[in-house]
Amino acid sequence: MPTSSVPLKLESLADYVKRIRLNLQMSQLELAAACGIHPHTYSKIERGKTTRLNRKTLQGLAVALSIPQEYLEAICKGEEVKFVAAVKFCPQCWTPGTAADPIWTDVRSRHCFICGTPLRSHCVNCGELVASLKYRFCPFCGFAYKNS
Repeated sequence: MPTSSVPLKLESLADYVKRIRLNLQMSQLELAAACGIHPHTYSKIERGKTTRLNRKTLQGLAVALSIPQEYLEAICKGEEVKFVAAVKFCPQCWTPGTAADPIWTDVRSRHCFICGTPLRSHCVNCGELVASLKYRFCPFCGFAYKNS
């Protein structure tokens, strides 16, 4: 994750979203379309009239801006953003929607201690880093993290 996408200390949601949008060289209309939200709704976010986001808007903004959803959630709650590292998980043993087993997060772990399957930290379809196992699908391409 480039450091330019990390929210600055005490940066508002409006300032953060505008900064990232300008870095991506997108207009408000282009970003609203990419998010799947009405342009007026996006305009309210950038003007500081909206400080809380519903799930659809949160997810849409995260995907359109190519940032972790956790960044937006932290800004909306007024919390400091913690760096989001890659999550390692076993595509065989992991239960979608649950946290990764702590033993998988060890730096030395390369394979699942239960079944021996190589651990993953990237989406096998698009190669994007897995920043959260909150959902079972990659937010960039929609590919399922778990093997079927």
